[in-house]
Amino acid sequence: MRARLPTLASEIYLNTGGAGPLPDVAADAMRAMVDEQATRGRMSLGAGEDARERHSALRAAIAGVVGRPQAEIAIAQSSTHAMNAVIWGLGLRRGDVVVTTGMEHPGLAVPLAVATARVGARLKIVDAGDGSGPLEDVIAAACTTRTRLVALSHVSWMTGAVLDVAGAARAAAAVGAFTLVDGAQGAGAVPVDPAGWGVDAYAMPAQKWLLGPEGLGALWIREEHLETVAVVVTGFESGEDHGWDGSLTLHPDARRYEASTLPEILLAGWTASLGWLEALGWARVHEGTARAAEACREALAGVPGVCLDPPVSSESGLVAFSVPGHGSEHAAACLAARGVVVRPLPAPGGLRASCGFFTNAGDIERLVEGVAELAAC
Repeated sequence: MRARLPTLASEIYLNTGGAGPLPDVAADAMRAMVDEQATRGRMSLGAGEDARERHSALRAAIAGVVGRPQAEIAIAQSSTHAMNAVIWGLGLRRGDVVVTTGMEHPGLAVPLAVATARVGARLKIVDAGDGSGPLEDVIAAACTTRTRLVALSHVSWMTGAVLDVAGAARAAAAVGAFTLVDGAQGAGAVPVDPAGWGVDAYAMPAQKWLLGPEGLGALWIREEHLETVAVVVTGFESGEDHGWDGSLTLHPDARRYEASTLPEILLAGWTASLGWLEALGWARVHEGTARAAEACREALAGVPGVCLDPPVSSESGLVAFSVPGHGSEHAAACLAARGVVVRPLPAPGGLRASCGFFTNAGDIERLVEGVAELAAC
């Protein structure tokens, strides 16, 4: 597996939570698409039909990640783009209430803040602790009959905790609210079952744990909510039967949230990455990720002067830790100089190692050696 991820030969790469290593099959697929587009008219006879088949293949591959029908998948530019489609499409009004946690990534927190401020809705931020505890009662206490949306992460980008999205969804459903989940650190790292959890929409990026290129993402949305979430960013690709007056017939499925021309080169890469992951087996990928992260926690726990941040156990691939006396940017730079790539976190002193199914004992040993040297300074 590691041989298919060329990045791993050049450095100890522990930042899949930022962007995962690109498989060689994805790089090859994108090169092939560049060659095809350079030598064949991109709108030649038949090119459009070929593109539609590629789009369908990608939607089918994404549908396999969440275990849902392809008709409930829309290709997006990023997870943030996908979440914006839902947030604005819900048509929030003055006096509405939106509930979220205090540990969200700006990719979700910023759209929520902007949307609520624009219309005069109220944004309620609950304390989810480190994210590892039950959330049903916490969310329920913040909900009222005016609550329209509950939005939260599947996995915390700060702590690596797998959040109780099922509990949050139950609390939201009790007051008739919509549940949106940011799957940026979840999809590809841990099992994903948004429909089974009672979630209404789930957004994911290509470039993180799903090992695709930057510039792509996807939205899963329950079929029954296609009329609940209005299409607010529209264009040619949103439907058919276009009229000169701008009228069209929206696609009957989630494709209605796709507005315009899709990046064919990037699509080829993500489809190849997803195909490789599916061939490996999602259970193998998820279990390998959890094992690697647990091994990393155990190894770091034995380094004097290093503090593991809670939770100290999680199914995700993210391990948060700190080296007291060393700022996060400085610590990350020192480790990078030793050939070990981790993510500095906004919290003072915080670092994050992303361990994937491809992370081996040698990677963890190099991380521990680098951290031990840093802690001894």
